[in-house]
Amino acid sequence: MVDTDYTLKSSRIGFRALEENDLQDLVKLDTDPEVRAFFPGGVSTPDLLREKIAKSRASFLENGFGEFSMIELKTGRFMGRAGFAGLEDGEIEVGYVLLEEYWGQGLASEALGALLDWAGKSLSAPRILAYAPVGHKASLGVMRKAGMRYLKTEIARGVNCEFHEYPLTKG
Repeated sequence: MVDTDYTLKSSRIGFRALEENDLQDLVKLDTDPEVRAFFPGGVSTPDLLREKIAKSRASFLENGFGEFSMIELKTGRFMGRAGFAGLEDGEIEVGYVLLEEYWGQGLASEALGALLDWAGKSLSAPRILAYAPVGHKASLGVMRKAGMRYLKTEIARGVNCEFHEYPLTKG
């Protein structure tokens, strides 16, 4: 894939908007019980993933943000998905999930850093939120490493979660 296909890039990851042809890669990612261990809803289904793609595409058109496929720049292989979603209260959430073969390589930290940098340049929100179950030490560590600050602990989607925030400043 050529560079112009990516909305943003980090040193190892190209980010492009989710597309319908990502469905099989998303099925592999989001039906893996290990990958989805900390997701309250458990594994996903192809139908729900089709809806996710459609919602993300609509969000890009309506809000200027949505979810990206993460593509390994070196090989062109699908690595996972990451991006932004609007919460019910109007806040914007950032999230990331990688295929298990990419765990432990610093890629989630790299992805989150790139996404927060992009948000600071591209979105008009005052801050970005992220949250994870209190027991998901790896994801909470990624948030802290990216400079996100602890905000609160509360129930989200039926699970006790830590929320972190990243203020966006224009400059």
